[in-house]
Amino acid sequence: MNKQLSRQGFTFLIENAPLVSIDICIVYAGKILLGKRANAPARNYYFTPGGRIYKNEAWQNAIERITAVELGLDLKANQFKLMGVWDHFYEDSVFNEKKSTHYVNLPHFVELNEEPHFMADEQHESLSWFNLHDCEHNSLIHPYTQNYIYWIIKQRSPCSIALSQLRS
Repeated sequence: MNKQLSRQGFTFLIENAPLVSIDICIVYAGKILLGKRANAPARNYYFTPGGRIYKNEAWQNAIERITAVELGLDLKANQFKLMGVWDHFYEDSVFNEKKSTHYVNLPHFVELNEEPHFMADEQHESLSWFNLHDCEHNSLIHPYTQNYIYWIIKQRSPCSIALSQLRS
C-alpha cells in the first residue's frame, strides 16, 4: 500500500532527508512539454512535470501515476527511457522559503509521434510546448530542466512512439 505523508511528516522528511522523485520529459515534434510551476521549489519557472515516489510505490507505478494525475495522460512506464540519476538542490521548499530541499531525481524521457491532449493540475499555472533548440538561453526555463533538454538533444533516437502503442 502506498503511503502519503502528513504535512508534518513531509516537512520533517524535507528537513532531514533527500526525496526520491521522477520527472517526465515528453517530446513531440521537436518540442518538450513544460509546466510553469505554481509552488516552490522552482516556483515561476518552466519545469518538466514530475513528483516524488511514495513509500511502497514502485517507480514504474509512480511514472504512471504522475502522468495521469499531473497531465491526465495514460502513459505506460515501459515506454519511457531512464535518463540517469540526478541531484537537485533547492534553497527553499514547498512549505518554507528558508528550508532547503534535496531531490534524488530519476528523470524519464519519451518521444511521441502524435500530439497528446493533456490537462494541467494545481501544481502548474500552465503547460506549454517549447522547441528543444530554443531553450538554451530562455531564462523562464529552470536550469535543471535545461540540463534535461541538453541530454535529450544528444540522446534522441529517430524512433518515436504512437500514443495508440502506449495505451496497449
